[in-house]
Amino acid sequence: MRRRSLLAAPLAAIPAARAAAEPWPGRPIRIIVPFPPASGVDATARLIAEPLRALLGQPVLVENRSGAGGNIGGAAVAAAAPDGHTLLISSPGPLAVNQFVYRQMPYETDTAFAPIILLAHNPMVILTARERPERSFADLAAAARVAAAPLRYGTAGAGGGGHLTMALLCAQQGLVLEHVPFRGGAQALLALAAGQIEFAIDAISAAWPQISSGLVWPVAVTGPSRWPPLPEVPTVDESGAPGFAMAAWTVLAFPAATPPAIVARMNQAVNAVIAAPGLRAQLAQGGTLAGGGTPQQAEAFLRAERIRWRRAVEISGATAD
Repeated sequence: MRRRSLLAAPLAAIPAARAAAEPWPGRPIRIIVPFPPASGVDATARLIAEPLRALLGQPVLVENRSGAGGNIGGAAVAAAAPDGHTLLISSPGPLAVNQFVYRQMPYETDTAFAPIILLAHNPMVILTARERPERSFADLAAAARVAAAPLRYGTAGAGGGGHLTMALLCAQQGLVLEHVPFRGGAQALLALAAGQIEFAIDAISAAWPQISSGLVWPVAVTGPSRWPPLPEVPTVDESGAPGFAMAAWTVLAFPAATPPAIVARMNQAVNAVIAAPGLRAQLAQGGTLAGGGTPQQAEAFLRAERIRWRRAVEISGATAD
């Protein structure tokens, strides 16, 4: 029995070794978007798909698998064969936040994926209706402190990036505000323009159409620096909340156990794609700043972000079934 077991181990490794030796990519690649079409993550996926096809020599298909805050798409990738032909493009929810919000997860967030690259940064923006007098976060904070009732702020939903960012900011600043969750960022911004809430927070990429059209007024960005397309808008840090910085982001990841050589080759390809000035300009126009770096840097980034977002969830008290 001992001899047979010793022989079985190398025999079992043959399929994996053969798969690692096969040319990659050997068939079309699927990018799973865990959100609906026309979302910010979806737009980014479609921007990189064609340049990746040209570099890799295989079709790159974008597939939307939305639902459960991104968990359905995340689960589809986590369960996919780790052969480099299925990858996840994700904002913080499926890769960091949801494990602290949902009572049950369909995958183990910390171990289900092999990060490829930090694809983009997506700072959020705090907005007011154009007719309101506040023109900075300091103005909003001052108004909140003297208001007879808590000011209302709208977000794309409970437990989302906007809600969690404001929870951290309120804790730092000692503010008491009323959170009004909507079914999506567009609904929150429509309510803001109609005067149903005092302000809103959303990713710059999601709010860009309303900002560009003049329906809402940006008073502060939540990232560590000013946003190039909005150079006149200060950061929250500059507006009376020293040291505060929070941003959404977009990360690409394979299923765990994808061979490191394939992860490295995809990383090189995506770095080349997002280095192109034309694509970087397209991302910036939509409120997204191109990222880059190594798989190891992406993994370290995710570890740090999971700690940051866990604290935000604990402060907010956000939960979901």
